[in-house]
Amino acid sequence: MGDLRRYFEDDMAYFVTTATKNRQNIFLNSKMCRILLVTIEYYKTIFDYKVHGYCLMPDHLHLILTPTSKYNLSVIMKMIKGTFARKVNKLTNHSGSLWQFRYFDEAIRSHSQMVKQLDYMHNNPIKAGLVTSIEDYPFSSFNHYHSIPNPKGAVLEIDPIEAN
Repeated sequence: MGDLRRYFEDDMAYFVTTATKNRQNIFLNSKMCRILLVTIEYYKTIFDYKVHGYCLMPDHLHLILTPTSKYNLSVIMKMIKGTFARKVNKLTNHSGSLWQFRYFDEAIRSHSQMVKQLDYMHNNPIKAGLVTSIEDYPFSSFNHYHSIPNPKGAVLEIDPIEAN
């Protein structure tokens, strides 16, 4: 089977899920969470994409973002994942990939689909038994949408969603 190319549409939001290599629980460490959030925010400045929501689980990341036409989702994810891995490997004196090679993406075509994906992401920590109340989970955009202070997750600026 050949190398399949991804199809992207301009100004389309995407729900992205990417998992750690061998499903390692890297993000049980809050320092690793903050490093990833800072990396996403850093590339947001360079590649001018919008982040509408996120949830960092112990072994994977959910992200809703809208790329610009200049830099597509593949470039953005490659830079986020690669830079995070290099930073962590340097800190921990390891080498090699920290992520599974591929990631899952789904175009978000309506406001209702956006809300559905945000709800799914934000309820993930409860389903996984990490917290009993979603307000208590610091590494998701839930508190942003409900105006609840979240100093640990405040590193990543959330962009507003637009109703269609």
